[in-house]
Amino acid sequence: KGVSRPYRTRFHLKKCSHEETVSVNLGYDFITDMLVLEFSLDEKRLNIRSPQENLWLGRAAQSVAEAFRFVTSKELDVDFSELITGWRFRKNSTGSFVDIYLYDNLSSGAGYSTKIATEIELLFAEMKQLMSKCSCDSACQNCLKHYRNQYVQGLLDRHYGLNLLEWGTEEKIPNSVPNEFQKKYIKSLENVLESNQFKLNITNDAIFLHKDGKKFELIIYPAMLIPPKVIGKVYISEALFKYAKPYAIEKICEMCI
Repeated sequence: KGVSRPYRTRFHLKKCSHEETVSVNLGYDFITDMLVLEFSLDEKRLNIRSPQENLWLGRAAQSVAEAFRFVTSKELDVDFSELITGWRFRKNSTGSFVDIYLYDNLSSGAGYSTKIATEIELLFAEMKQLMSKCSCDSACQNCLKHYRNQYVQGLLDRHYGLNLLEWGTEEKIPNSVPNEFQKKYIKSLENVLESNQFKLNITNDAIFLHKDGKKFELIIYPAMLIPPKVIGKVYISEALFKYAKPYAIEKICEMCI
């Protein structure tokens, strides 16, 4: 009811007015074995509150899920198609969580998920190696990308995946973004910043922005962290420079006033 036709016509301009409608849910039960990794997220330390800047969490979770499937299929010597993986974010009275799940792609289960549960520490080590040994910027065919995950390849980032996995297994967080990467990120936006009346000054140890007689130190911080608030310093998430440059410029303009 109230739905327009999906094409233009001179006739029948009115919307549908069906009265006899029934709302239904289409689905089926799929009974199989499933293994779930629960990552508890510390809201005081990790950036999970700002949807606009929270570009790391979905990429991190998807990357961990793909790494999980890759090393599991390798360990069990089975094809990718035998295993299905995914993730979900959930929040309740006890906190915020990311669940990474893996299940058998066979009704009643083939027992794959149950088998690897006893080898989980070994799988964690292999996942860390997979996401740390590659030299690509985010993901490639040598680490996380393959034919069967083409539909999520735009969301893969091995660095964010490694951050989430190290947090879940060791409560380890990155201290900072290396200076060479900070300089690389800001240099890519130098012309745009100049068009917004900013003057860029890059030294060996810091990045400074000058505008209207004011001086600000720009610090590009790891995307998974909540930035500190320090007078005279502008903190911009690394994820904005990697995946949302217009928002990085917008954030800089907002904070440098």
